[in-house]
Amino acid sequence: MSKKPQKSSVKPYTEWKEDLPTGPQFGILSKLNGTWVNWKGGPTGLHTTPMPSPGTSSETIFGVFHFKSQEYREQLKFTQVNAPVRNRAGSNEQFNGAVKYETAIIDTDNALQHFENGMYLWLGDNQMPWDPNSPYQNPPTMFNHPSDAESVKTDGAEPVLGPGELGPQFVPPHTISRSGVIPHGTTIHLTGNVTASDIKDKTPHIADLWEQQYLAVSPSMGINPKKDLIPGSREKPGWTKLPREDQKGGGVNSGRAYFEKIFNYDQFGAKFPYTVQPNLKLIDANDGLCFKKYDMIELDSRHETGVQGATVNNVMVERYCRVARMRFRMWLEEIVDDGGKVIDQLQYEQIVDFEFMFGSDGGTTLWPHIQVNTLRREKDIPRADRLPPIQLPTEDAEEAAGGPKPVVYAMKHTRA
Repeated sequence: MSKKPQKSSVKPYTEWKEDLPTGPQFGILSKLNGTWVNWKGGPTGLHTTPMPSPGTSSETIFGVFHFKSQEYREQLKFTQVNAPVRNRAGSNEQFNGAVKYETAIIDTDNALQHFENGMYLWLGDNQMPWDPNSPYQNPPTMFNHPSDAESVKTDGAEPVLGPGELGPQFVPPHTISRSGVIPHGTTIHLTGNVTASDIKDKTPHIADLWEQQYLAVSPSMGINPKKDLIPGSREKPGWTKLPREDQKGGGVNSGRAYFEKIFNYDQFGAKFPYTVQPNLKLIDANDGLCFKKYDMIELDSRHETGVQGATVNNVMVERYCRVARMRFRMWLEEIVDDGGKVIDQLQYEQIVDFEFMFGSDGGTTLWPHIQVNTLRREKDIPRADRLPPIQLPTEDAEEAAGGPKPVVYAMKHTRA
């Protein structure tokens, strides 16, 4: 073993100068810009949502809950903002690439079901050593910023700092963040990374059948996939046909009795097996498609170590149906359509963990609220297959008429 010092792969960033960077960096988020929708004859979205039952108090009544699942269609729009957003951190300068998003969802009765807006940020490629030729690192998002005579004088740094001081370089642990505002009264902040990149000529592996982490029933609900589902088969298990009082493990007080409604649900286009494992909709949507390549993004509000994301709720949601965690997976795919043309497809799965009281021991149950959908760029869908655009019932504002035309203003990053 050599006793010579080993060369570190952590190299100082380029020193920041005024008017750098020359442009924004969006990384993989550059593939999002535009409007994505469902289409006639194509797959639909689906959600599964457990809720406290009418008349209950989550602190005192256990085992009673309301379940709803629906197919839906969606209009998801991304807007890339071509202005790098600066974060000053002393010795480090970070420039985020911002992509705004807004979604609107209607159900099978054409009733508005959900709307939401927020922002994805490209935080910087966290791979070492830095490669100036990497498309995700050039233009760069990270710079070093040492003290100089001007900053020492202006900021009163003496005698603590003199010119030329530089602290450790910050390496972003995550490349992407998503912040969103949900009108029920929850704000989300998720962080994560690109976990699969430029995978060619393969269909994405969404999940195994009855894989626990993707099911609409959690272990805390008293359902065990190995015992309560048929391994390797989408056939509905026989116990779902029994009356509640005849269920094993306690009759009407058993886990099977409480949750058989999820297995037997058949409304609004939603039924088994999708009410139990919603991402089977994504798997089925991909059946028979020719994939050219795909990328995958995984984000989470909770991580095993380090700085966490967040779910922040208003008082009523926090008290009675707490949103405790959100996980998100997105696949950005290139497929061959029926006409032989290569087009883009976007698939996603998001799992929101609700918590409210359940069980005679006072324990808290985790209730997965899951959404999945398969979308394509609106411009790639033949006109005859396009569905009417979704417009929110917003209030018209009295805006000024006439006057100057809008002007695009660029950001300017200076030392001041």
